[in-house]
Amino acid sequence: MKRWERYSIESLIEDREDPRGRLFLSPKGQQQLGHIKLLHTGVDTVRQLYAGKPCIHLFDRIIETYREGRGATIDLFGTTWIVGAGNTNSGFRYRLQNNELGVIVLFYARHTKAEDVGTHLKIELSPHFIHERSTADIQTYLDSIAKELMAYVEPMGCAVHLALDIQGWKPPKDFMDRFVTRSKKVTKIDGIYDFSFNHGTIATTYGNAETFMFGTASALQCCIYNKTKEAHARDKIHFWESIWNTASSDDPTVSDYDPDRDVWRIEMRFHQSVLREFAQGVPCNVDTGECLDMEHGFKRFIDTVPHLTGLWRTAMVKYRLDHSRNLIDSAWQLLQEDARFYDHEPHFLYKRARKAPGLGNEKNVALVVGNLISLYARQGFTTQQAMNGLTRCGAWDDIANYYRRRGIDADQLRLLISQRLVERRLLGKAA
Repeated sequence: MKRWERYSIESLIEDREDPRGRLFLSPKGQQQLGHIKLLHTGVDTVRQLYAGKPCIHLFDRIIETYREGRGATIDLFGTTWIVGAGNTNSGFRYRLQNNELGVIVLFYARHTKAEDVGTHLKIELSPHFIHERSTADIQTYLDSIAKELMAYVEPMGCAVHLALDIQGWKPPKDFMDRFVTRSKKVTKIDGIYDFSFNHGTIATTYGNAETFMFGTASALQCCIYNKTKEAHARDKIHFWESIWNTASSDDPTVSDYDPDRDVWRIEMRFHQSVLREFAQGVPCNVDTGECLDMEHGFKRFIDTVPHLTGLWRTAMVKYRLDHSRNLIDSAWQLLQEDARFYDHEPHFLYKRARKAPGLGNEKNVALVVGNLISLYARQGFTTQQAMNGLTRCGAWDDIANYYRRRGIDADQLRLLISQRLVERRLLGKAA
């Protein structure tokens, strides 16, 4: 797939590309994507599997509590849990749940005897549990529960859901026509009011939103949906707004989040079997191409953390929105390249400050215009396309003032641009 060239005002002054720039150029035209705001990137769900030999006396105590009936509770690991039955699809007989904490513990594998070593434990973590803790603390907590419940403990794999929340973009009307996937499992739901993800399935009631889901829970799954409406329906809007309000690309005192506009989410869900395959030598380091350690196999959540950005980019290629044949959609390219998933303290967000040329910086404005015209000539732009591009490059006010102060009106500027395009094609660096 061909990709768009990316520039910023700063890089145009220096006549170079900017891998983080918001001005996208290709033979298909120009796109200025400064209006797209990346409000949040993070791990939305963790599911950690452990094998071991159950501590029978503790299992028996939990099962006794379960037999007391619905709503029975037990105090373990410094927390009070409701004891219930495991979902049939989960593969486990029993469940410890504390929604206030944001943790579900599934234990006692249905197809393995309690006295045998087996994959008897899965721990699921919710978004608010993850956001309030560092990855090291999360892994320590997971391991501590496993060591309480079992002997001979061994991590057996981890599933993660990566989430990107954005404003300024939503699936276009022709989304399904331009979306590329090899998955045979495609779900499009119009008018969704409330839905929740449980054990890889989706339950819905209808209302006023929309969601797209591609793939199956046992592989790599992509889900795109209106996060604002989903958060309202599940009474989680205050939690998510507290996170979105920290998003700032320029002024750290001003949030990029607009509460009057909907937030859309792109979520990539990696089943533990998929991560196991990635760990068998697929280069995932986005900067160096480093291959993963063949031994660890992403057995623990913390093993995946240094590679989450690479995994995200890989998923955004497997599930891809195209602009046209052999050219990726510019917004999809932005979301693929700019989303970064790091080991960080809660609420960290990658920030990039911009400084556009203004009054008193005429030389930089001239460089921006000159270098843009060279790029337009190389991409085969017409005069009208070049004029439209200049007005939408993010520095038009400065450009217009620059030429106005030199006595050049709109018609004269159009003629000047036309001449410069011809010169670049016949004599200059676009030829």
